[in-house]
Amino acid sequence: MDVANDVIIDPEFSSLIPALAEEERQTLEANLLRDGCLAPVVIWAEQGLLLDGHHRKAICEQHGIGYQVRQVSLPDRNAAKRWIIEHQLGRRNLTPFQRAELVLHEKAMLAAEALERKRSGKSTPPMEDHQNSGEGWTDRRLAKKADLSHDTIAKAEYISRRADEQTKERLRRGETSVHAEYVRLKREEKERQRQQRRAANARQVEQTGSLDDLLATGAKFATLVLDPPWDWGDEGDCDQLGRARPVYATMPLEKLLELPVPALADEHSHLYLWITNRSLPKGFVLVERWGFRYITALTWCKPHFGMGNYFRGSTEHVLFGVRGSQPLKRKDAGTWFAAPRGPQGHSSKPAAFYELVESCSPGPYLELFARGKREGWVAWGAEADAP
Repeated sequence: MDVANDVIIDPEFSSLIPALAEEERQTLEANLLRDGCLAPVVIWAEQGLLLDGHHRKAICEQHGIGYQVRQVSLPDRNAAKRWIIEHQLGRRNLTPFQRAELVLHEKAMLAAEALERKRSGKSTPPMEDHQNSGEGWTDRRLAKKADLSHDTIAKAEYISRRADEQTKERLRRGETSVHAEYVRLKREEKERQRQQRRAANARQVEQTGSLDDLLATGAKFATLVLDPPWDWGDEGDCDQLGRARPVYATMPLEKLLELPVPALADEHSHLYLWITNRSLPKGFVLVERWGFRYITALTWCKPHFGMGNYFRGSTEHVLFGVRGSQPLKRKDAGTWFAAPRGPQGHSSKPAAFYELVESCSPGPYLELFARGKREGWVAWGAEADAP
């Protein structure tokens, strides 16, 4: 019998053989043409299936180069696959992801074998007794076998379940790292979850009317803007603005602390809190009480000087806070903007601010103490609710 002519290529076995880079294949081809095939290809004796030498065999047959065949006796198919994995891990040119893929194949085999033993009522082999059993132990053993960390194996397994084939090919070629792709995929997964929550929140908001209804139905917002009617009288000045008290009703800090902001904010959300220069300390108290992490302050540079007992105020700030892990939609936004007042006059905020918010933060949007309505926003406030 001509053993070489009877070698069978098994698709599953072939899938365990990492592909050669073009440069590697060219080098192997040049060596075979110059020296002949010095190493035999290896087959599973009982089945005639090729175990090792897939690339050598293909090149030799392409150029009519003779090769020898060595037979290995193995008890079953899983033993044959383990033989292939062991020998491929001996190659020095494998990338970390290729090494991880090989041992993850073995992990799947171990899981299938354990399930079969459980179904058949067979006892656990001695090497997998109660002291060494469990997925954690298996992962550590396979990580050691692949000469990789346990963390890298776990990340590679996550990637193998979720990444597209193009990403996997880049990892196999060493064009990107396991850690980088893991971080990217986790970030994308979190953003998908946030998008689903925002979409569900938006549907609920559309079906709800008043603020009381929003609270009753549990509607949540990804972005909240507040422009409270600060009571500057509780800051120690009887006439901080240098003129008469405002005609609109103000609200002391104690009342602002009781606002249902935490109940209206999604677990991943942004807060924009308008604050006067003098009221900054109160603003930080509110941000913390409402369950947000203070990140930075945005500054509105006004077109004209305002009033003041010391310096004349020509800026106003917005404290920006984050709840959960909602990132910005863009990475090029600065922390100041110059713009005219809004169309409602004194205390009216510029349209440029809302445009900035919409470009940086996701909806649904809620504005408390709104001076007017804005398309795509839920506005609550005496002036916004006025006919």
